[in-house]
Amino acid sequence: MQPEIRRIVVAEAHRRRTGRYPVGVHSLGTGETFSIEPAAGGFVDVASGLKVRIEGDRIVVPALNATVDFALVDDVGFGGYDHLSGEPFSGRAGGGASVTLYSADQRDYFQYAVVSPDDRI
Repeated sequence: MQPEIRRIVVAEAHRRRTGRYPVGVHSLGTGETFSIEPAAGGFVDVASGLKVRIEGDRIVVPALNATVDFALVDDVGFGGYDHLSGEPFSGRAGGGASVTLYSADQRDYFQYAVVSPDDRI
């Protein structure tokens, strides 16, 4: 899964758990922080310039011709399928400040801290 798609999934997972988009996503693996701007029907990943639309249980990134199936699972879980890479994924987002995304076999994982509108980047 491309790093941009991971960030997009993380932002959407946080929104579905909290009801609002974060203003930033901080990769604990790389130390980089990426701005997120809410937009009508979705949001923009500012670093990549990618506009994201949310269509029910699908995340759509028109510029990449990418679609991600996405669903919440239980209290803190989520999962889905990235059609661009052909990879299923799972993760944990409980509505707090962290989101973890796992590869299908759960050998690889990516941890993020999300910055809410009340926090500062």
